Amino acid sequence: MAIAVLTDIYQKRKEDKKEYAYLDLHVILDNVFNIKLLILSVFLIFLPMFFWEILIGLDRLIAVHFTFIGIILVVDIMFKVSRWVKGNVFDFRFSYLEKLKKYNDLAVVWTSVWRAKNINIQNERKFFLIFSSTVNRLLNLTEKSENLKTISKLLSDFCNFINNRSIAALNEDIFPKILDWHFNFWRKEYELLDKKSKLDKRGNRREISRILNDIFNNIEERSLKERMAYSFFEHFKKHVKDCKKVLVKDVSKQDYYRRYINSLFTTFHRVFFENIEKFPEKHDIWEFCFPEEWKITKNNLENKENIISKISLNEFLQWAQVRIWKMEEDFDSHLDDISRNLFPEVEPIIWAKILIFIFTGYGRNRVKSVVERPWNFGYYGRIRVYSGSGKEVEVEFNRMVREEILNTYKLSYALFKKPFSKGSLEKYIESLKKLKYSEDTKEEKKREKLLKIFKELLNFVSQEDNDFS
Repeated sequence: MAIAVLTDIYQKRKEDKKEYAYLDLHVILDNVFNIKLLILSVFLIFLPMFFWEILIGLDRLIAVHFTFIGIILVVDIMFKVSRWVKGNVFDFRFSYLEKLKKYNDLAVVWTSVWRAKNINIQNERKFFLIFSSTVNRLLNLTEKSENLKTISKLLSDFCNFINNRSIAALNEDIFPKILDWHFNFWRKEYELLDKKSKLDKRGNRREISRILNDIFNNIEERSLKERMAYSFFEHFKKHVKDCKKVLVKDVSKQDYYRRYINSLFTTFHRVFFENIEKFPEKHDIWEFCFPEEWKITKNNLENKENIISKISLNEFLQWAQVRIWKMEEDFDSHLDDISRNLFPEVEPIIWAKILIFIFTGYGRNRVKSVVERPWNFGYYGRIRVYSGSGKEVEVEFNRMVREEILNTYKLSYALFKKPFSKGSLEKYIESLKKLKYSEDTKEEKKREKLLKIFKELLNFVSQEDNDFS
């Protein structure tokens, strides 16, 4: 029976589509047959036969007991084989993985697990639980570089086959662990920055951090794409708050917290900005998932404790600058949508014109370059819902528009003081007045729009009682 089962597993292992092949081989050898126990059983059964003739009385009775124990062990192995063949093999797999300690076997069997597709979600969650316990156990032994290499291999294999995993199980079970490990390794790496004697450990940790970033990116993208945004943001927000509590208890570690959050949100924003347009529930994500304190407003930026809004701003400006530089004729709905939602208090159309002006490369005549280049976003304002009589709606609409325009100029001057200084604005206005284009041309309409914006912005900057005077 043993030879038949092992032969069957071996043949299936050679087939690329066989799932759990290496894991099952290890389970059969160590948990089902348990070769060492099988050899002991045979030894106990047959050894008394060799000495039977010289044994007398009580010695023969003891020998019979040894044989009986050997038979019991063999019967137990046979029952295990029967349960393996006819019962729930996952019980054997889980039991083996929970006990597994050998470095050489860990990577092989876990690769076999993660290759499998369409795992029952309950079994998948059990695998995650055992996997995270294994990684945590190795984390507690990280003084050995061998442990770091094993962790790196385990996480790398998990990452390579992460698309085989259920997003529900990923989000609820593994994502909180990934965040904890991400923080743990970043902190250790930061602490080892000045320790030249541990460069090998720093290298291993840096590689693990890279893998964790890749896993984070995949979970983020899939969570948003596969309608798990709420759960993703809940775990993410909790992690950010927990990290802050840990680090700001020590005043000397406040900069430490800032560095970590900057690293974490740089990873988050790159995936978010590049993919939000593809998500089926993007409007709900902006309204119900993306926290208001992460968005970019003047108050958020002025709040010294809110470093996330500042990171959002820096990441957006870098991302938007590249798209604006392309100077394409086609409307960039992706940029338009993010700009409108990430800056909730500005007037979207004016704000887009200001960004185009700031990020347009120019020669001798800056405003001429802006007027004659394509404007690829900023054509739509905000959708508003009102209730009440026609006159009341009109009054409320005009009030909100004026407030948004004022917010736009406040934010523009706060972010770009040098290009929007009083002297610079006067030069732009003078240059725009000198430009001549035929009526009803695109260039003439752009010139008039820019002229209006700069006059209003100059009026704001010139006021003695404005917020930035």
